[in-house]
Amino acid sequence: MTTDRRLRIALQGELGSFSDEAIQQLWGGDVERLPYRDFADVTAAVASGIADRGVLPIENTIVGSISQSHDALSAMAGLFVIAETVVAVHHCLLASHNTTFDRVTTVLSHPVALAQCGKFFAEHPQLEVHPVYDTAGAAMDVSRVDDPQLAAVASRRAAAHYDLAILHADIEDRPDNQTRFIAISRTPSPLPAGTPARTMITLTTEDRPGSLLHALTPLARHGANIRRLEPRPTGEPWSYRFFIEFDHQVGDAAAEAVVRDIAAAAVETRLLGTYPRFGAGRRGSIGWSSGHISPV
Repeated sequence: MTTDRRLRIALQGELGSFSDEAIQQLWGGDVERLPYRDFADVTAAVASGIADRGVLPIENTIVGSISQSHDALSAMAGLFVIAETVVAVHHCLLASHNTTFDRVTTVLSHPVALAQCGKFFAEHPQLEVHPVYDTAGAAMDVSRVDDPQLAAVASRRAAAHYDLAILHADIEDRPDNQTRFIAISRTPSPLPAGTPARTMITLTTEDRPGSLLHALTPLARHGANIRRLEPRPTGEPWSYRFFIEFDHQVGDAAAEAVVRDIAAAAVETRLLGTYPRFGAGRRGSIGWSSGHISPV
């Protein structure tokens, strides 16, 4: 049985957000986008089958890791990371067409976006910032209210989507500001051997000296290039779960040994997926990009 139903993609935030841009880069425009308020809603939608795929921002070059995405991913079993993409993040100050910058007093946006524009707000202390759940959601609210004193920090895509004027463009602290997004799915599938890939796992260790070093030793022993190591609380007092990403080629026996030896050394491990590295091979495309359990 065949179907022509469009792929359903869950994202945190409204249409016009940077997550929306990540969807465009990964799947193009012929998909059904399902906006959700929280990152946990995205993982729940994918796990339940309401959405076929989901996107989560995982880290930003200015503010670092996005903790809510890590926590949402680790809390939902049965999901796999199948792809990654990197979005150039250029924030704009958006307002209704009937206002000017000198009339604006209040600015809405996601707290992570506001943190990426610290220099701009330091230079304009008259602006009072109010964090909200999403950049595009802030733009949507500004469009609906049509208050000349109200503005939002969001993307050019949001400006076009909600018919807002750009009062100031590119107000992020660095012009090379970028956010890395991951795509998640319920169903992993293998990658062609030799694909430049990245594997993400989580692990917890015993509470004793040297336990983390012991668990990480296989990465050095097998010559794996660690891309990232990120600790997150498990929920129990002073207990941590570590997210690890390392680079390799699909089918590399050393990568298989890394996963096997880490699992033997740690108290608990979870293989979250293997996916093509952004910038290697078919950049940003997932026509062939999918996670898998074995072989790595």
